[in-house]
Formats: sequence, C-alpha cells, structure tokens
Amino acid sequence: MRLVKISDSFFNECKKHSVHKELLFNEDGRPSVLLISLKYKEQYRKFVVPMRSNISPTTPKNQYLPLPPNSKTKLHHSHGIHYIKIFPIIDKYVQTYLISEPFDLMIKNKIDDNEPIIVQACQDYLKQCENGNKHFMTPDIDGIIHMLDSQEDTN
Repeated sequence: MRLVKISDSFFNECKKHSVHKELLFNEDGRPSVLLISLKYKEQYRKFVVPMRSNISPTTPKNQYLPLPPNSKTKLHHSHGIHYIKIFPIIDKYVQTYLISEPFDLMIKNKIDDNEPIIVQACQDYLKQCENGNKHFMTPDIDGIIHMLDSQEDTN
C-alpha cells in the first residue's frame, strides 16, 4: 500500500461518463491509499480509498480507520481512511504523493501499521457492495469499472 494522488484526468473522465457521483474530487491533490489487488465480482483490481479530513461524528466507527487530525479537521470530526468511498483505478491515473512533511510520514507509518486491517475492511465492504448493500455515499464502482475497462480495450 502506498499514498497516492489521483490525476484530474480521472475525475474528468468520470464526469464525462456520468460516473462521478460521490467521488471525492482532487482538492489540492487529496491523498488516497492505493490498495493493490482487491477482489470484486470475481476479479482482482486495484482500488483507491481517499483520506477525508472531516468524517462526521455520527459515522459508524467500522466505516473508517481514524488518523490523527490534520489542519482541516473540524472539532468533533475525524480525519481518516473512509472505506465506503472506495473506487477502482488503473495505473495511468495514479500519481505519486510526495511525503515531505513529518505529519505525512506519521500518517504513512500509521497506514503501514494498520495495513491488514485496512485491506480486510475494504475487502469486506466490497463484498457487501457485491451483495447489494452499498452505502448511498459510495461511488459508482460498477460504472467506473465499465469506464476503465472500455479505456483499456482501446489501448
């Protein structure tokens, strides 16, 4: 797992194909966690889970991994990896996230320490999505997969 940014061209393509609902757009290169090889509908794919600065205090604790608050985190909210915001990705849209600040390094270490928990939580959530139990705030995983697959077919 690594911290990455998702290119603006990905979000533009999603918008063009009307599969952008509930995606967390790239605000100043929002960091995300790249998960290699999660299984969804019998196929292994790369997925990304965005980090969010202001997860509501009413959000169930099993929907995210809490991280130390960042400068944008509001009082009583959480900063964390929000599993229900997971979406598929392909390499051409993945960019390196430069870890240059001590805070970023601390976050990366916490992610590394919790890698098995993150992977299992995301895999469990994808299984729920397969079974029709997708949270209303989850991006259109199937629509994005269709868009990505059609792009790979033309390359």
